[in-house]
Formats: sequence, C-alpha cells, structure tokens
Amino acid sequence: MKRFIRRKFEAWLILLAAKILEGRNVHRSPVVSRHDNNRMYGMAEELEDIAERISSKYR
Repeated sequence: MKRFIRRKFEAWLILLAAKILEGRNVHRSPVVSRHDNNRMYGMAEELEDIAERISSKYR
C-alpha cells in the first residue's frame, strides 16, 4: 500500500510540473525565447507520459 501511495504521489508531482511548463506556452513570456518556450511545451508532454507510466507501474 505504501508503494502505491508513493507511486501515485510521484506521478501527481510530475503532472504538476508538466502543468506549470504547459501553462507558460499559453501566453508567451517576454523573457523566454520562442525556442525555449517551444521546448518547455514539449517537456510538458514528455512529463505527462512519464507520469502515466509511473502511475501504471510501467505496463
């Protein structure tokens, strides 16, 4: 049970990070370059995939 809770919590934290990165793409920040902004959007998608794999025990 402890591993289940830890796995779900870690997946939730990764999804939170993805949301933060994804949210920056909506209104482009004037201090972030377009290239970096696009990379952050891609990172958000990758983090969501990782969180899904963690949550499902890499099935």
